[in-house]
Amino acid sequence: MAKFAVDTKLFRELGELLVGRDSTAMVELVKNAYDADSRLVRVHGERLNDADGVITIQDDGTGMTVQAFEKGFLTIAGRTKTEGQHKSPLFKRRFTGEKGVGRLAAHKLASDLHITSHHWDGAPLDPVEGLRSDQGVAAHIDWDEIEKLETLDDIEGTNAVETKPLGAAKKAGTKLVLRRPRRSWGAREFDAFFRDVATLVPAEPIIETLPKSVVSSKLLFASPTIRDTSTGDPGFKIEYSGDFRDSASEVPAVSEAAYWVIEIDCDPARGNVKVAVEPTNAARRASKYENAEGWRGDYPIPKSDDAVQFTARIFEKDGTPWTRAYAGIRVYLEGFRIPPYGDPNDDWLELDSEYRSRGKGEQGRLRRFTGWEVPEGDEGEGLTIKGNAHYFGAVFLTREGSSKLQMLVNREGFLPGPRWNFVSDVVRWAVGVQVRQRRMASADIVQHRKVDAKRRRAIVARADEGSAPVAFHARELHQQAVSIVREMKTLTAAGNSRAAAEQLDRLEEVVVEADQISSDDVSEAVMFRVLASVGLEQAAFIHEILGLGATAEVVADGLDRIARQVPIGPEKRALRALAGDAKELRERLKRNGIYLSEMTGVEGRKRRSRLKLRDRFEPVAAFYQASAERRGVVIVNDIPSSLVSPPIFPAEAAALFSNLLSNAVKFAGTPGSVRAVGRATDDEVIICFENTGIAVDAKSADRWFEPFRSTTSEVDANLGQGMGLGLTVSRSLMDEYGGVIQFVKPSAGFKTAIELRWPRR
Repeated sequence: MAKFAVDTKLFRELGELLVGRDSTAMVELVKNAYDADSRLVRVHGERLNDADGVITIQDDGTGMTVQAFEKGFLTIAGRTKTEGQHKSPLFKRRFTGEKGVGRLAAHKLASDLHITSHHWDGAPLDPVEGLRSDQGVAAHIDWDEIEKLETLDDIEGTNAVETKPLGAAKKAGTKLVLRRPRRSWGAREFDAFFRDVATLVPAEPIIETLPKSVVSSKLLFASPTIRDTSTGDPGFKIEYSGDFRDSASEVPAVSEAAYWVIEIDCDPARGNVKVAVEPTNAARRASKYENAEGWRGDYPIPKSDDAVQFTARIFEKDGTPWTRAYAGIRVYLEGFRIPPYGDPNDDWLELDSEYRSRGKGEQGRLRRFTGWEVPEGDEGEGLTIKGNAHYFGAVFLTREGSSKLQMLVNREGFLPGPRWNFVSDVVRWAVGVQVRQRRMASADIVQHRKVDAKRRRAIVARADEGSAPVAFHARELHQQAVSIVREMKTLTAAGNSRAAAEQLDRLEEVVVEADQISSDDVSEAVMFRVLASVGLEQAAFIHEILGLGATAEVVADGLDRIARQVPIGPEKRALRALAGDAKELRERLKRNGIYLSEMTGVEGRKRRSRLKLRDRFEPVAAFYQASAERRGVVIVNDIPSSLVSPPIFPAEAAALFSNLLSNAVKFAGTPGSVRAVGRATDDEVIICFENTGIAVDAKSADRWFEPFRSTTSEVDANLGQGMGLGLTVSRSLMDEYGGVIQFVKPSAGFKTAIELRWPRR
């Protein structure tokens, strides 16, 4: 009798199709633990950069019997999760895994799989001891041995798949041990993994009840609807250890940092969409938004089969963006993230594209839904659109509410079409309303960019460590104008026209200063648009550097092996010399990649702290050391080891030192020298960079702080080609802390000196 035969390569082919990346595979295995009613799943990694690495995933869920394992795990396209109510037995969780992706995920990650599973005996959950077990299964699958066979029918009678029953145990649960990783995990793989797992489940600020310190009253809901589950579900937690421990994945301080909150409650069964936009208490305390108002909308959903049920909560941040690991608006299904939405390079809401191309005019997107009334706007709102980096939030879908959406076969995203467009259109519309509300709250108030040093220091003295001093200047201008107008009214009523005219002259000065602020603000907006686009390219470049470092290591090892096989002679010496060069290249790439990662990574922008400035200068100097040596330039670090900065971000210190040191090396001459010195007074912390070579004319020195005025067109592998933004950005960074950056008279033996002065706080 004729019959079908299934080639053993099926697992590899389906794995590549259904599981796009290693982090997706890990997510699928964690979702299996959730489907098994686990309260806690532990993910542990050991020696993942070696061939004998191990990945362990252990949960405290309901486990499996031998029969359940054979019917579920060992059955291709098994029906265990598609039969019945599609819910877990204990907590009635809606199943998130399907189509046998779990076994394919295990196959993608490693060549060898050991499973130990203890099945729940049906007794009630003990909150301390967990679930008890009455039986279980131990299994071993060697994927490499399976693929040596021709068809799946040939597996029987081999040791490629082994199972045996287990007796009762104190605790139920399942442990997966994956050995012989398919590939070595390097810096790039870990970076991608940490980026994905940091938001695998939604961060607490997005799902917890908003405290009254953030907003004074509840918006649409106490917490969004994350998943379909019973009221007795104790929750689900993931712990990472070993190689998977990520010390930098702290949740950003949303409550303290957010200026606006958006909530959406879309329910086709109810027949309406509710949207709330609210400034936070932090925003209202800022002079820029002290008159900001919230907004509520309740709209009927157009009659259509394309409407999808979802809830959402989104935070918007003013000024600096969110940390890279959390920036963006993500999408969750049954509480688990669906990539790529919210990835750094994903723009599913087209916020980045609109930010890059923004111009005057009202937002056309707010006319997307006929009959949905919105607040009045103005033609300037188009200029205030922000990119994804300024938003941190989530859209929550459930299986039941989003059953009409179809997921792509590789588990990364939904099939484009009217139903997914409905979700993205509603979310983007709500963000557009927030943009309009923010614009109307701050249309007539901008921050002053050029404050004299005396006034800046007075502002710094009043500001706390977490505040940017420049924010206070807008309030000062406003108060001056109001005071002048009131005094003019009093003088006019008293008939003192001469004094009133003098006050009018004062008011004109304030208006002129405000006009100057407006011009400066637009110029810096252009500048930072350029920097944002360059930053995106730099992030990709860093990954390429780390990848090249790994390639150089492979080349070096290969040359070493070949050299050992060659007889002693000139060829052997040449091969060893080449191997040495490759190893040196590897170390330089690794060092530079780590430095650039620290410049652009999460840790450098996570919190302000008092930094040891000598220690912060060292990695910057190491980065430019090779370029300096080629030019015959010596870099000297004479910053005292005890000198500390005021509270600043580590990345800001690195950016300041990098901008100034690269310029100094370029113009030090050949041979030349660059020296960094520092000192502290009762009032200030001072760092000075001095270099030999070309002197800067003190009379025209200030022009080098203008945007896009490059100091050189020369291209260097490390020093780069000047964009004309380094000193501009440096001045802006110093202004934020009430500091000063200026050219000063150099000490003996040097031609140029530039000085950083921070007020002590």
